[in-house]
Amino acid sequence: MKRRLPFIVATVIATLFIFSNSMQTAEISSQNSGGIADRILWIFGLLGQAPDRELVILIVRKTAHIAEFTLHGILLANCFEMPYNRRIIYILFFGLLTACIDEYIQLFSYGRAGMIQDVFIDFIGTIVGTAVAGVSYKFRRK
Repeated sequence: MKRRLPFIVATVIATLFIFSNSMQTAEISSQNSGGIADRILWIFGLLGQAPDRELVILIVRKTAHIAEFTLHGILLANCFEMPYNRRIIYILFFGLLTACIDEYIQLFSYGRAGMIQDVFIDFIGTIVGTAVAGVSYKFRRK
């Protein structure tokens, strides 16, 4: 249990971070995404390219979902003391549960909407994190 405690604490912190992002108003969330998109557009501008700003914002937002939940999946994978093939069901369950709660929170955040497609995108991040942790687990065992 002592070996798992740092991962459990990190998973709780990551989950709270995910939920805090969902509690932001639509305006604040858009400002954050727009700021990152503007930096990306600046880089594209240096390269002589001009992609659509709204498309870049959409990609930034969805990539953030996947990145958050990939980290969440990796951390979850290290919270359980059992063979890896048995923990996968727990990782996926808690990842999906977190994704559902995340979107549910957004229903109560001003200007935001919980979207089923975002639950799927979040869950894809959990699957990626689970896969990364699984590959890492196999390498550590060898």
